[in-house]
Amino acid sequence: TFPLPQPPHSPPSMPPPSAPDDDPELGSPSSFPISRATLRALFAARDASALAVPYGGPAGLARNYLRSDPVRGISGGEYSHVQKMSDAALDSEVEVKMDAGKMEELMGEDGMGARREAFGTNRFEYPPPKSYFRLLAGAFQDVTLIILCVAAVVSLTIGLAVQEEREHYGYVEGIAIIAVVVVVSNVQAGIDYSKEKKFRQLNSVRDNYTVCVVRSATVLAVPAETIVVGDVIRLMAGDKLPADCLLLTSDVFKTDESAMTGESIEIPKSPDRDPFLISGTTVGEGCGDALVIAVGLDSEWGQILAQLIVEPENTPLQDRLDRLAINIGWFGIVMATLTFVVSMIRWIVDGARSGNWNGNEVLTFFIDAVTIVVVAIPEGLPLAITLGLAFAMRKMMEDMNLVRRLEACETMGSATQLNADKTGTLTQNRMTVVEAYFAGQSYAYMGESLEPGMRNAQQEAAELSQSFKLLVAQSMSVNTKANLHRKDDGSYEHIGSKTECALLQHVQQWGMEYTAIRMQNPSTKIYLFDSTKKRMSTLQAGPRPGVQRLHTKGAPEVVIKLCDSYAAADGSTVMFAPGEQILIQDRIESMAKRGLRTLLLAYRDIDRAGPDVDKDFWEEAPEHHLTLLGIVGIKDPIRPESKEAVLLLRGAGVTVRMVTGDNVLTARFIAEEVGILDPAVDGPNAVIEGPVFRKMSKEDKARVALDIRVLARSTPTDKLMLVRQHKRLGEVVAVTGDGTNDAPALKEADVGFALGLEGTETAKESCDIVILDDNIKSMARAVLWGRNVYQSIRKFLQFQLVVNVVAVSLNFISACAGVPLPLSAVPLLWVNMIMDSMGALALATEPPRMELMERKPFGRYAPLINRAMFRNIIGMSIYQLTVCLVLQFVGEEIFNIPCFPTSSASPEDILEHPCSGTTLELNSVIFNTFVFMQIFSEINSRRIAERDIFSGIFKSYYFCLIIVVTIAVQCIIMFAVAGTTVGDAVGFGTITGAEWGACILLGVLTLPVGFITRLVPLECCFGPLDEDVEQMSRAEQFLHLPRRKAPHFEGIIDEDPDDVPSLADPSAAWKMDDVERVPLVSQTAKMRFRVFVHAVAFVNAVKESSTADKRPVKLLESQKKDK
Repeated sequence: TFPLPQPPHSPPSMPPPSAPDDDPELGSPSSFPISRATLRALFAARDASALAVPYGGPAGLARNYLRSDPVRGISGGEYSHVQKMSDAALDSEVEVKMDAGKMEELMGEDGMGARREAFGTNRFEYPPPKSYFRLLAGAFQDVTLIILCVAAVVSLTIGLAVQEEREHYGYVEGIAIIAVVVVVSNVQAGIDYSKEKKFRQLNSVRDNYTVCVVRSATVLAVPAETIVVGDVIRLMAGDKLPADCLLLTSDVFKTDESAMTGESIEIPKSPDRDPFLISGTTVGEGCGDALVIAVGLDSEWGQILAQLIVEPENTPLQDRLDRLAINIGWFGIVMATLTFVVSMIRWIVDGARSGNWNGNEVLTFFIDAVTIVVVAIPEGLPLAITLGLAFAMRKMMEDMNLVRRLEACETMGSATQLNADKTGTLTQNRMTVVEAYFAGQSYAYMGESLEPGMRNAQQEAAELSQSFKLLVAQSMSVNTKANLHRKDDGSYEHIGSKTECALLQHVQQWGMEYTAIRMQNPSTKIYLFDSTKKRMSTLQAGPRPGVQRLHTKGAPEVVIKLCDSYAAADGSTVMFAPGEQILIQDRIESMAKRGLRTLLLAYRDIDRAGPDVDKDFWEEAPEHHLTLLGIVGIKDPIRPESKEAVLLLRGAGVTVRMVTGDNVLTARFIAEEVGILDPAVDGPNAVIEGPVFRKMSKEDKARVALDIRVLARSTPTDKLMLVRQHKRLGEVVAVTGDGTNDAPALKEADVGFALGLEGTETAKESCDIVILDDNIKSMARAVLWGRNVYQSIRKFLQFQLVVNVVAVSLNFISACAGVPLPLSAVPLLWVNMIMDSMGALALATEPPRMELMERKPFGRYAPLINRAMFRNIIGMSIYQLTVCLVLQFVGEEIFNIPCFPTSSASPEDILEHPCSGTTLELNSVIFNTFVFMQIFSEINSRRIAERDIFSGIFKSYYFCLIIVVTIAVQCIIMFAVAGTTVGDAVGFGTITGAEWGACILLGVLTLPVGFITRLVPLECCFGPLDEDVEQMSRAEQFLHLPRRKAPHFEGIIDEDPDDVPSLADPSAAWKMDDVERVPLVSQTAKMRFRVFVHAVAFVNAVKESSTADKRPVKLLESQKKDK
């Protein structure tokens, strides 16, 4: 409600500046004798003396350079319309508030636009959210999708333009490819759009707050974004700084800069010594006026935000998938080359014998070779990975984790290091009374660990009388200036000094209202806190007429010397016995050693008239002969779930360390309390101060970086250097934080967590995952989901590679043997794109198992395909390939398939290809058997090393549903499409009941085959282990295979610490571009290789669309003639 109370000690009124209407150059930025760059540099220097001498301090800067009055604010013609409106509002005694639209209109009419032109607006240029179509266009930038699109267009053109192809529905393949591309691109764009929309909703209220501004000597409530340079804003405890300001007037003024510096200590400010108020911070105590000198992107807050828009680097999984894609590509090329070479040798030998050299067969050999490459490429992998990560992202949202980067889902599964911020992450960011000494007894609250003789809160309630509690509550309520604001959820927001708020909340816990106590006991004189005396006192009227009561609180080691008595449990006063004060001092030291901030409460009743009568006596507070009320131990308590979460993470092999700005003593105690530090296990380098770490050589940093458990007295620079050092050592690093100072480390880490409730907007913009409930246990759940995602991707790859190995080998052998390829283009498209994607979704929807938290993290070096996966892939591939080859070469005899044409064949086709139906039926049996083997292979793939593949299968509802849907779709294809003209064209024919039974039986047999394969010891198999990549198996040693080498990580080149910009240094600009990166594999080489492989795939799509129907039939007939 306005008008607000004027701040105390306001300076005398200054003559108003000349009216802007008199200045013809007002509309030009040059009308102001100071530039925005100068103001920015002036604030960045933080030098009060440099501000005082040439500019005359904050008041002189306002009056002489910014055309503003320190008391009246911006006034005159420049603000005439607002003046008229505010005058009318005051006449009618209504509150003056304006929305942003009205402010924009007024600012543009009367010269406020000149200030905006000269010094900018107070809007932070957050990156605009990408539209759905822009995200869709981004999805089409994938090389695979581009090649598929080109192939689809060419296939459609040929299928529609050539009459023969059109009659045989040659355009169906092109339509199928386009459908797949549309699905992949829209799924990816839809996922990106939904997560971006969620994040925008989370931060939709970040700038929606009003600010009290003085304009034309009238206090107005305006939106923060309408503030301009030169405005005088009125600040009170709890207000957020909307821009960089200089303090003009104040009595006692402190700011909480923890959002920028990480330090929870409130910083005292004054107009002459330290007037610099940083945007984004909050007023902790006091009230006053401030001059705005930098807004928007020129402010400290804006400059940091401007540096956060960087391209994310590859995650460990992306690096592994890149390497896997290259290896698969080379495998396909090698097999294709062998196919072409073997076919050419056979063609030369046959030609030499018969003398018939048919050049068209060479083109056929080339098409077969290209088909091998296409089959080798897992086309369904991009969609499969996207679907798996998207499902995990949705499930993580239920666990209160908002994933901003989809890849962050799996990165947490590889995390080996977690650098956690103390304030707000491990602790509640809320100072609380956790221990107290009342009436000669010690009491513990909030479940704190009890020392011998210490009592709990229930005993306190029974032992302390109501009169004693009322006396203590009166001291806590009256002798404080802070306030509490009750939220809708029942919790309290602290406004003012956090230490005083802890006292007020303790009063509330006793069932009393501090506001009522203050109203019943109004203060008559306040003696503000003095850093030299280390205490504060407040005077109030005593319990009876002619008596004044003085309440004192302060540093215990100082105030205890002023006490000669203490209050007993019944409220009576008892004189100290000899040596009793020494025992109390021992109790104070014990609290301090446990990291508590101690405060002593005392009072004194004085028979004297009040200060309105006896001013001379009350000039100085009579702080002697005090009565001790009690000593309280205050700290920021750890979250109840923090200890459990830390133990869970440590049990999972994740090293948890605390990075804080607190002193070593406090940091060590909290680290031990939460379970991060174990003195019996951790070495001498477990606790290190930031300045010590900063001054170490590169070699020493590398030596101690992994041993550190607590980095105390650290700056944002130290945290950033520690993250870089861990990444340089090959670790996968996760960082948690809530403040603006955490932004560089959050952005630099492999995955950054920001707190959704207490975190600043900058931290949220910088992170990969937002913890919506600020619960560190949610982060542990993210680790579990990350490992589940990684394991699911492994399961899918095990399943997918069996498909590709069997398909490539089958087509390779068929081509070399001169028989038609059993899997044509459309069936392969169904297997590779649709069925594999459903298989990926089935495996990705498996719920996480807590057993995953009992193993070590995958790390950066763990292979994507380990030894157990190689064993399973080889064993399953041998079985499936054997089945397909048997069906390919003796299937006709086994099922006694006669020679007959297809039902849709024309008379001319029947004369030319009388046995086309036989080929179609046999290929359909092979296709149906192949599909059912993959369906049951999905069940086999539920476990990699474990033998019990059915464990928890009925709890995986999505898995069971997708298996049923896949079988249903396959049956629909075989019953509805097979036997039709379309089915004949794309390669789906009708099969008999006996053939159906054989297909299903051969598919079910994959289950016992998989079990037998898992019985083979890993020592008899090939491939790397997760635990040790270099360890060779006995089989590999017996065959004298070359020893594997661990991949060499060339991540971030270590910098000299002096080269790392710091948020603590306001003149330094933090830029991610300063980080030099060396990619694991040449990106240019990878791109060239991918283009080459997909170009070959494109050639195959064109050729296959024109020859898929005719060539296999002709080859089969020629084979029958030979027989």
